[in-house]
Amino acid sequence: MVMPLFMLVFVEILQCGLYIFCYAAVEKATADASRAVMLGALTQDASTANGFRKTVFCTKLIAGLSCDRIITSLQTTTLTGSGGGFAAFINPEETGLVPVVMDKDRTPYCPGAPGTYGYIQVFYPVPVFSFLWLGLNLGTDSTFGKVSYARAAIAFRNEPFTTRNVQVPC
Repeated sequence: MVMPLFMLVFVEILQCGLYIFCYAAVEKATADASRAVMLGALTQDASTANGFRKTVFCTKLIAGLSCDRIITSLQTTTLTGSGGGFAAFINPEETGLVPVVMDKDRTPYCPGAPGTYGYIQVFYPVPVFSFLWLGLNLGTDSTFGKVSYARAAIAFRNEPFTTRNVQVPC
């Protein structure tokens, strides 16, 4: 009688631990990658969303997490003119953020120019194997199976860097 309960608690601890581990890793890598964007330190390899993910973000990610599963969204705006400010990241009803397409090949990518404001969102699909998480429907169906997304987001202002290493039309 005690053994099944012990196993259930053990699996829940493993599931929670895996999620927290992945969340912390994604949060740290997002902070490091956003710093590279903010300082204008991107190379030409980062001129596409896929290049940014592989050459900037995944180099900051700890071992054990698959770069192929990372979904990144990098958007920029200005607070004056036609940029729309941070309202560009809010849905029309103003009830939340504009949702990101959970397809790494279709997410927006714009590192911006000096002085623009950026918003980076990163998602990592953490596998859900816990009976409790599955029973409470805490997972989402994706191409990776039943997952729960670990999400990190950072808003920042690009520094007034003088050279722009990456030319991205956005």
